[in-house]
Amino acid sequence: MSKRENEFYYSFTSPSMPSSSSGAPSAPANDLPPPPYDEAVVPSASATEPRPPPNKHNYDGYVLDASSPPFNPNVMPMPTPQSGSTSDYGPYQDQPSSAPLLGDAESRTQEYEDFAGRPSPPGYSLYRAKYKTVKEGVISRDKHINQDAEALAQFLYQHNTRPRMLIHFYGYHEETEWKTVSTRDSDGELVQERQPTTRRIDDFNFDVDVSNDISDVCQGAYILPDPKTGEVKTLRDLCNDYIHEQNILKELKLTKEVNWDFNGLTRALTTAIRNSGFYENIEISFQMENNEIIVKTDHKVSRWIDNKILRFFFFITCLWILVWPVVWLCRKRFGHKNLKSAWNMKISERDWYGLHVQEVINSCRGTNIFFRTNITQPSNFHSNGLFR
Repeated sequence: MSKRENEFYYSFTSPSMPSSSSGAPSAPANDLPPPPYDEAVVPSASATEPRPPPNKHNYDGYVLDASSPPFNPNVMPMPTPQSGSTSDYGPYQDQPSSAPLLGDAESRTQEYEDFAGRPSPPGYSLYRAKYKTVKEGVISRDKHINQDAEALAQFLYQHNTRPRMLIHFYGYHEETEWKTVSTRDSDGELVQERQPTTRRIDDFNFDVDVSNDISDVCQGAYILPDPKTGEVKTLRDLCNDYIHEQNILKELKLTKEVNWDFNGLTRALTTAIRNSGFYENIEISFQMENNEIIVKTDHKVSRWIDNKILRFFFFITCLWILVWPVVWLCRKRFGHKNLKSAWNMKISERDWYGLHVQEVINSCRGTNIFFRTNITQPSNFHSNGLFR
């Protein structure tokens, strides 16, 4: 796996083939068309070629929350704020009165009778919580959604928009240089010895944006049962538990998960790049953005912990050794490991591979000196390494 695995949704590294030698072309470029998906996804006969782990469904062990309404509010999106901006309003227009966010009046009446003993509200209103947009998604410290489970559930529905996903392709090789170093031994005599220095050389490094291939329709909320008791809570139960928790460091997070055979597609793309003539190290990673909805308290201690300047101060003074264990023990997390929203792809792995594998190979060749033939970059390959 990649050294940067924690930054990616799925990441796999295929080391160089044994036949490759440092500083020499890995193989002549192969102008034959890439292999079909079914052939490329078959594990290599070579015992030295590592394989991605078997694919596992993202929701194995999770239970669909059937009590929650569909996770697709009947609303029209507004322009998305820039990263780091703060907005008083979510990215949606008002919900039409004919399509209440949390179901019909009868179901809402029963929910409210069962929820904290409160009577049914006279009508429906949409609360606009303040939030901050970051690369990972949205973060809110709004006081009202920390006190009202109904508003908190609304906030999760409002911002459960389609995530973004990039496929990151990185190829490199290592070169070893020998340098003569002069030192003096214990007798004071000058001794020269050769020492190796290995450095990494990038061969290609680009992204493919597959966000538009993710379905616009969320499949629902999935919750992991309690591992000790087996109890399955609903989304509303989690919201209720969160607002009644008095911990000033409490957090609630909903994670958006995309269901795709990442292992199979990675294996097929790796095979196609290998067959085209590149036998050096290959990293293929699936990077997610806008895939988290996080709610925290507005308490000053919670804000201090997230302050970058203060965190840097703790780091350089080594106070984090004392502070961070205390924070870890005191922090109360909801939904971090047991709450997901499910998203499917509009296109199968096989079809995506058939449509884009040649573009991927051309992009690898366009920046890689290890291919001996000059291949024109595809027209949708941009200078920032991103094609759509």
